[in-house]
Amino acid sequence: MTLRYGVVGCGRVFQRFHLPEVTRHEDVELVAVCDADEAGARKVLGPAADGVLVTTDLTEFLGAGRPDVVAVCTPNDAHTGPVLAALAAGAHVLCEKPLAADLDEARRLAAADFAGRLSVNLPYRFHELVPVFRDALPGDLHEVTLTFTTAGQRLWRPVTNWYGDPRRAGGGALLDLGAHALDLLGAVFGGPAEAVGCRVDRQGAEERVVAEVKLPAGPATVRIDRASRTLGLGVEAVGADGESVVLDLKRGEVRGAAGVVTASERQPELAAIRGFLDAVTGRAGGRTVPAAEALAVQELIARLYAVSVCVEGLTV
Repeated sequence: MTLRYGVVGCGRVFQRFHLPEVTRHEDVELVAVCDADEAGARKVLGPAADGVLVTTDLTEFLGAGRPDVVAVCTPNDAHTGPVLAALAAGAHVLCEKPLAADLDEARRLAAADFAGRLSVNLPYRFHELVPVFRDALPGDLHEVTLTFTTAGQRLWRPVTNWYGDPRRAGGGALLDLGAHALDLLGAVFGGPAEAVGCRVDRQGAEERVVAEVKLPAGPATVRIDRASRTLGLGVEAVGADGESVVLDLKRGEVRGAAGVVTASERQPELAAIRGFLDAVTGRAGGRTVPAAEALAVQELIARLYAVSVCVEGLTV
């Protein structure tokens, strides 16, 4: 049975990550798109727009489009309405992270997911090397460091420039990339984690963050630079004897004393979208990130923001 798929928010995230997975998934058919810019949505869709309902009206999208599956890819402050409406219509929903720009709204969405149909796009927990890295960890951990760097908006340019607006985004690099970082740490080391300290390069919509958390296994430092010249995502775990094991998701490697293990998957950022589609279509290997787990990550981020201090010229 082919499921009807619709998207709310036809911007860069949908274009770059969701659309390729939807168009090659045999059990999903793109039937409807809802976006404030109808002409822009058609341009993003390109040839995929043929036969697809493209509308600016959410009621028409859900009524005439009748999607079984809905991706919500709007800016952070515009998640709540589409998510709640799609859930009320009986659809399975994949929401971009974070759940919402506002923590109270995020809690509202998680509470509304009484049927377990709301998932969040946090892919790195599903990377094939996470179990390999976990098995290679030193028995007596001394320190853990996660470093996440991106080229920011020099490379990534949203259709509307909302990332730098604290009201619309809900925060800066910590909420944006920290959601991925902290979810990955939870997948490796378990939880819950405690907020210890946080430094940001500016208040509201920071580009650089150094955060300290306490994991069940011990302390960890998260370093994020959203305005870097390089792209990287890695976790280094060092034992009491100085032994180091590295999970390098940019290179797709686990490196340690036992050698190097290389991943076969070269696009780990697509894992949650692919897993969600497989789950809702009943395929083997389907997996999702429940809204409650994404909320726990966002609440940890809120606690880090609450203890944050601004350090001018902060480096990562």
